[in-house]
Amino acid sequence: MNVFLCDDQAEFMHEFANDLEGYFRTRKISFRLFLFTDGANLLCSGIAPDIIFLDIKMGKESGLETARKIREINTRTKIVFLTAYKQYVFQSFDVEASHYLIKPVSEQKLYAVLDHVIRQLNPLKEPPIIVKSGQTTLCVTCFDLLYIEVNNKTVTLHNKNGIIEYSGKLEAIETDLPARFYRCHRSYIVNMDYVVRFDRMDLHLANGESIPISKRKYQDFSSAFLRHMKKEGLL
Repeated sequence: MNVFLCDDQAEFMHEFANDLEGYFRTRKISFRLFLFTDGANLLCSGIAPDIIFLDIKMGKESGLETARKIREINTRTKIVFLTAYKQYVFQSFDVEASHYLIKPVSEQKLYAVLDHVIRQLNPLKEPPIIVKSGQTTLCVTCFDLLYIEVNNKTVTLHNKNGIIEYSGKLEAIETDLPARFYRCHRSYIVNMDYVVRFDRMDLHLANGESIPISKRKYQDFSSAFLRHMKKEGLL
């Protein structure tokens, strides 16, 4: 596993690199750690990263701008932003960041976020959803599935690479989904892994889309989302 750390503060980088090495030794995961002090060198590395820890505020080019360039060529890499400024948090989701860490970073928080991100990188233990589209039977991985909607008996699976449509009902697929999927509306089921914020009208997703939440579901969703975040160690 290739892990990038990009930060222009030498003292923080040294301490954080030690924490990363401690995590991977504890979890017995083979990895290579690459250190960068600016986004330009990271982008020119010629190495495909699995996880990038990226400082938001750096020199001439911000971490956000670096992340946008990464996303133009790589949608698989998991990006975790590092910042001392909470006001930048929501901007981080514009580039589908997996998470963000507020400096100084505690070991407990780092380990929880890495556990979450590595589970996303290794979704093979989770059985796929089997659906039929016309004469074709499809296996759909839940990991890439952002949300599901139904309209006039047409079910649409929205994943990170496009959509899949077939005739059916949400009830038929709902029972096969992992616990992180929530029926937020009579016409929508959402993957809570991709919800970055919500209000009483909409759920806002990491890819920039929004889907509705019914008024009667709002309170229950709030509780379910909080439980999910705590289970994943993200709160």
